[in-house]
Amino acid sequence: MPSHLRQKPWKQKTAVVCGASNGLGRAMAVELANGGVGKLALLARDAQKLETFRNTLLASAPNCQLTAVPCDVLDRQQLEQRVQQIQSEFGGVDLVLNAVGQSDRGTIMDLQLDNLQRLWEMNLVSSLNVLQCFRPALRPDRSTLVLIGSLASLFAPRFLGGYAIAKHALAALAQQARLELAVDGIHVMLACPGPIRRSDAGERYSSVHHRDLPAEAMQPGGGARVKGLDAQRLAGEILYAAALRKRTIIRPRRARILLAAAAISPRLGDYLLKKNSS
Repeated sequence: MPSHLRQKPWKQKTAVVCGASNGLGRAMAVELANGGVGKLALLARDAQKLETFRNTLLASAPNCQLTAVPCDVLDRQQLEQRVQQIQSEFGGVDLVLNAVGQSDRGTIMDLQLDNLQRLWEMNLVSSLNVLQCFRPALRPDRSTLVLIGSLASLFAPRFLGGYAIAKHALAALAQQARLELAVDGIHVMLACPGPIRRSDAGERYSSVHHRDLPAEAMQPGGGARVKGLDAQRLAGEILYAAALRKRTIIRPRRARILLAAAAISPRLGDYLLKKNSS
């Protein structure tokens, strides 16, 4: 790991990870606990899985004050109660990360409104709820809130169903929230990673059957020609960027070239996006 990721920027701070029991949320919780965070609240829907994960973290970070908080962040009333519980136990919060989300596959012509609504709730409403409910717990002039977007927050390649629609909306939420909360010194960062390496890559969408969907679309990133990211390394990079109050972090870095090209010439951007995806 590069030296800058060993600096433990969140040491002795108070942090909350929503969606902590799986994927990138779990990796960020591990990174925070091993990085010396003082207090850490873990939120996820599955209480048993969450408690097991908490015990695993305690074994490697016994000095961290860890609490498992079963919660569905889409349940606004429940989330408000959990935030009050965290404030009562921890006081103010320095860092909140929302890693709740869900991806999809399909064509726009086959996109059903109920499926779009589900993706909208999982990828956008979850972050809006986290932002609004945790706002009273954030410390003026020092707290940071991190929303986990995707390269699909920046690009909308073919065959991602309603996923890119929801993630583009999340990018707008992050920017507007950042501008509005800046008056209180509270920072909002959007993380835009590409596909993350996982054991079920290429199999997650085996139940999706659309008439015009190529096999490549079932691959990570909808067939994007990028190497899968290591979740633990990515978690460290996101946490370091958040400590520096970066507005956005894009991984892999070379995706920024496509973003710049698309800004200069939308036609070129479409060509490159089609060439480098399924």
